[in-house]
Amino acid sequence: MSPNLTAVRNELPALQDTAYLNTGSYGPLSRAAAKAIEEENRQQLEAGRLTSMGESAQSIPASLRAGFARVLGCDADEVALTHHTTDGMNIATWGIQYRPGDEIVTNSWEHPGGLLPVFAAARRFDLKVRMVDLSLEDDEESILTKFDRAIGPRTRLVSVAHVSWKTGTILPIDQLAELVHRRGGLLAVDGAQSGGAMRLEMSSSQADFYAIPGQKWLCGPEGIGALYVDRERTGDLLQTYVGYPSLRDGGAYDETGIFLPPAGAKRYEVGTTYRPAIAGMWSGLQWLERLGLDWVYDRTQKITEFTRTALSAVPTVRLVHTPTHAGLTSFTIDGVSPAEAVDQLAKAGVLIRSVPDPNLIRVSSHFFNDESDIEKLRAGIENLT
Repeated sequence: MSPNLTAVRNELPALQDTAYLNTGSYGPLSRAAAKAIEEENRQQLEAGRLTSMGESAQSIPASLRAGFARVLGCDADEVALTHHTTDGMNIATWGIQYRPGDEIVTNSWEHPGGLLPVFAAARRFDLKVRMVDLSLEDDEESILTKFDRAIGPRTRLVSVAHVSWKTGTILPIDQLAELVHRRGGLLAVDGAQSGGAMRLEMSSSQADFYAIPGQKWLCGPEGIGALYVDRERTGDLLQTYVGYPSLRDGGAYDETGIFLPPAGAKRYEVGTTYRPAIAGMWSGLQWLERLGLDWVYDRTQKITEFTRTALSAVPTVRLVHTPTHAGLTSFTIDGVSPAEAVDQLAKAGVLIRSVPDPNLIRVSSHFFNDESDIEKLRAGIENLT
């Protein structure tokens, strides 16, 4: 039995006064997450922080890793807790064993959270960055052809977003992984616009590393995310930053410089994480799982299809058509700049955003949005023009 959408929306107070269509930037915080954050903060304020460093300090992160693993479709020992997608992409990019003259392949649609680590690593290790120039006309076949031309025998890493933050295009990551694996390289995936928006199965995927945030499609707090590392690739991904949590146990090092990491992806965790954020993320994930993750993904698909159909019917809207989609829809409006459209629609209580290069308006539609939100968006656009 599907959840009652009105009841679901009541658990997300930010929806009450606006058409909240910008989850791709920040999802609305759920009551479950907010309550857990408040309770953990009160505990730390009233009883001190040492009292919460016992069993719960270990059990809640372990539960959260398992929760993220269910979102990612993998085993819990393949998940490291991070602070955000950018954190995970840095871990994946910097941990590769490069040699001068090696290459990283990326593309023109990447978010800075995935692109800047590539640029920084290239500068540090004297690498060559091959940039695949994607266009709005590209389909899956042409995307694969462009990457195939760019990937060579010295390609050590391909770094891509699963869902483009600009256009909403879903990149064929398994086919890209096959291309780079054939040349001996690895694939790191930015899952900022996919984690929580679409069904993921890392257990059957060819991706080597996959980073997701908590604050977007999972409706959690800032400062928490997850990185999937295929257990077969832990030997290929060095620990760049290390700390107490990076050890097998508290005594697994000596003064000669030898230290032993845990067997799984937990080795990439470095130091203290804000415990209220961990508690809030865990409670928020439990709420989503009670709704049913399959229902969340299916509902997101349906409302995004409804959004695209509604916008296609507006004569002044020029939609960016993608053969498959998660929760993003990008478009332009004749005679209105994206920035102006975003500002004017915000005044009408419709929250969206614009993206650069190409300059587009972007709508995020998620499981909690209903047809009335999309009608407000459509009416607001027609009023602009």
